[in-house]
Amino acid sequence: MKPEELKAYADFMKEHGLTYLEVRKGEFRLVLRAERGIIKEEGDTALIDKEKEADSLRKVEAEIKEAGDSNVVSVRAPLIGTFYRAPSPHAAPFVEVGTVVKKGMTLCIIEAMKVMNEIKAECDGTVKKILVENGSPVEFGQVLFLIGI
Repeated sequence: MKPEELKAYADFMKEHGLTYLEVRKGEFRLVLRAERGIIKEEGDTALIDKEKEADSLRKVEAEIKEAGDSNVVSVRAPLIGTFYRAPSPHAAPFVEVGTVVKKGMTLCIIEAMKVMNEIKAECDGTVKKILVENGSPVEFGQVLFLIGI
């Protein structure tokens, strides 16, 4: 394989946000893997900076507590996937900031491998903050919502 071909495959992976690519040509097999967040090229802003996310979360939780809400629950992503606030592109979001939620109420959907997984409230409360943009990728354990109880 020529270096230009290898670079073309690597560029294709980067352009489409892939972390795994397998190419077969007859008996030839090429496997490319990339780890997100390990290598960051200059100008590449799509990678999540976990330290900044944690600092942001601490600031938001502090703001809510200062406003008089002493109990705040974080709703975290139970899997890796794509975050959706509504059941379909033209439907209203499941919740907004200020929505009163009951235990078991659907807060959002995380799509993983073409399966839509409903994320439900684990307690009664009020949505204080939505920390993820609609259509954004989410990581396991990433905070999605803050709910005041």
